Amino acid sequence: MTFTKMRVLMCLLAILPVCHGAVRDTYRRSKTSYNTNSMLRYKRNAPCRYWQEEFRCNDGTCITAHRKCDGVIDCPDASDETYYLCRDVRCPDYYFRCTYGACVEKTALCNGISECADNSDELHVKCRNVTNIIGSQFKCDDGNLIELYLQCDGIFHCGDGSDETSITCSGVTCPANFFQCAYGACVDSQAQCNNTIECADGSDESNILCNRRDQKRISIKSSTITPIQRQNTNLCVLPPHPKNGMFIENGVSSIYRPGTIVKDFYLNVTCQPGYKVVGGNFIICLDGFSSPNRLPTCARACKLEESPSVTYRCLITQKGFEGTRECNEMEVEGTVVVPKCSSPNYYSSIALSNMYCVNGRWNYEPKCQPECGTLTPRAEPLVVGGKISERGEIPWHVGIYKKTISGKYQLICGGSLISRNIIVSAAHCFWLEGYGMLPEEEFAVAVGKLYREWNHPRDELYVQKSDVKKIILARRFHGIELNYQNDLAVIIVKDPFDYKPYIRPLCLDFTVPFYENQRRHGDLGIVAGFGLTKDHKGSESPILKVVDMPYVPFEECLDKTPIENAEYITNDKFCAGFGNGTSVCKGDSGGGWAYGIVIDGTLRYFLGGVVSTSPFSYDGSQCNIYALTSFTDVFYHSPLIRRYWMP
Repeated sequence: MTFTKMRVLMCLLAILPVCHGAVRDTYRRSKTSYNTNSMLRYKRNAPCRYWQEEFRCNDGTCITAHRKCDGVIDCPDASDETYYLCRDVRCPDYYFRCTYGACVEKTALCNGISECADNSDELHVKCRNVTNIIGSQFKCDDGNLIELYLQCDGIFHCGDGSDETSITCSGVTCPANFFQCAYGACVDSQAQCNNTIECADGSDESNILCNRRDQKRISIKSSTITPIQRQNTNLCVLPPHPKNGMFIENGVSSIYRPGTIVKDFYLNVTCQPGYKVVGGNFIICLDGFSSPNRLPTCARACKLEESPSVTYRCLITQKGFEGTRECNEMEVEGTVVVPKCSSPNYYSSIALSNMYCVNGRWNYEPKCQPECGTLTPRAEPLVVGGKISERGEIPWHVGIYKKTISGKYQLICGGSLISRNIIVSAAHCFWLEGYGMLPEEEFAVAVGKLYREWNHPRDELYVQKSDVKKIILARRFHGIELNYQNDLAVIIVKDPFDYKPYIRPLCLDFTVPFYENQRRHGDLGIVAGFGLTKDHKGSESPILKVVDMPYVPFEECLDKTPIENAEYITNDKFCAGFGNGTSVCKGDSGGGWAYGIVIDGTLRYFLGGVVSTSPFSYDGSQCNIYALTSFTDVFYHSPLIRRYWMP
C-alpha cells in the first residue's frame, strides 16, 4: 500500500478530518520533542535483527518491540500504531488507553499535547468545555437531537454522522461482551468478521482484521439515514460535486473527476461563500466502503459576526423538547437565533427579538449599548480632602502616563473613557509650551487602576493598558498663550479595552434639552484623580481618590475668581467646587466631572466637563484648594467628540 493510501487508512481508522496531513502538533516523549506537519513521526527504525526483541513493520523495516502501541509512530508506514495491531492491548491502570488501543502515560490526557497517534488523548470528553448531552438526549452537530443511548452504537442516527465519530466516542469503554470499533463505538461481540458491517467506519469487517485478500459481499446494518450508493466491487467511485460547492482530492481541485473509479479516496468538501458544509467536511472510501454513509452538502447560511456586546444561542425545537445550543459562526437557513446583551457590561432598553436566517442574511442586527456611567461598589472618602476610591467605583477613569527617558511611566493626567477606544482629556496634558503638541508615542494609558504606579502589583488582575494611536486637540488650543481656551483632547488608543464591571464608559448626551435641564446651580458632580493629598504641599496620592464638586455657572465662577486669573475663565468653561479645602490639584487635569441622573430606575453618570485650570496659590503650594476649578465644557466641543465617538 502506498504512503498516501496508508495515510487515508489511518484517517479512516480514526474518523478524523484532521488526519490528512492537517495536524500540526508538538509530540513529546521523555526529553525528546517532535514537531511535524503530519501524524507520521519517524524515529528509531532500523534494518531487522538489529534488536534482540523487535517488531517488523509492514514495509519490512524493524523497530524495537516495546515501541509498538506506545502512541508514537516509529514505523515509516505507521504500522506500529494501528487499531488492528493495538486493539487487544490491555493498559495498566496508571496508563491512558488511546481509542485505537495504545497505552500512554495518564498525564497525556488533556495536556494540550497529542501523545496518542489518533489524538484521542486530546479529543476525550474531559478535554471539552462544552457538552453535546442535553438531559437524556444527544445533540448532533447540526442541532438535531437523538436519544442518548443511540450515540456510539455503530449506526449513524444524526444526519451529519456526528454521533459516530472519534471525537464523540473518544474515551468510551465497552463492556466485556462488546466489540469496540476503531473510532471507539461499541457493537455486538459477534460483529467481528460476520460479513455484516456494524461499525460506522466498517472496521469490524476490514480486510486486515478479517485476514481477507479479496472483498467479499458484505451487508450493511440498517441506518436511520440514506447511505451512499456502494459498488459491488472493492473499488470506489468519486461522487459528483455538491451543489454550491466542490470536493477536493489530496488538497487539489483540478485533478478531481466525478465518476472516476479509484481504489480509495479521501475528499474534503468546500462550499461557495455564503454556504456552509452540512454533514461533515470530509468523506473517506477504502476498498469500496465509504464513511460517513451520507454525502456532505452545501446549504445557504448566514454569518454571525462576533460581538463583545451580544451573545447568541441557537434554538432547538424537536420532539417536544425546546432548548438552545451554542451557535456556530455560520448557521444554515431556517436557524432561529436568540440574541442577548452581554450582561453585565451591555444592555438594551427594549427586548431583543429572535433572529432568522433568510436568503443568506439575518432579518435584523441586534444592538446593545454599553452599560455606561454606572458605579460598581460605593466607596469611602477622595483628591485633596476627598475620599479613597474603591475599585470600580469610578470605572471610567483613565490614568494618562508619559514615558520617561529612563523607561519608566509617570502619571501626568487623568481622562474619561467614553467608548472602547476613545478617551476625553485635557489638551494641555499633551502640550509643551514653546514646542506644541507632543508625539503620541510618548504616552500610554491605563484603565481599571486603583493605584498610581504603572505596574502596581495590586492592579495586575484588573488593569488594561494601551499605547496611544492618535491625539486630537480641540481646534485653536494654544496653551497659556490663548489662556487655555479649548482645553480638550480626544485620545484614540491602539488596543481597544474590554468592558468589565470595573471598566465602563461614561455616558454622553449632547441634546440641547438634556444639557439645559440637567446642570443647575449646586448640582453635584464627581471627579476622580491621583492629585495631592490633604497636605497639598506634600506628595501625590498613591491611590485613586474621588470628590463631590457642585456645579457653578459661568457668571458666578467669574465673580469668585481672582482678577488675575479671570482671563482663564474662557467662554468654553464652567466651574465647580466648594472653595472650602476640598478640590482637585496637580495630577487631576483631564479628569471628568460627571453628574448623575436616574434613567428608568438606574443611576447613570454623564460627562459634563474636563478638569482644566484653577487659580494659583499665594502660599507657595502647588494648587489653591480654596478656589473654584474651571472645567472645559464637553457640550461646547460636541462636534469634535462626535466625530470619533461610537458608543
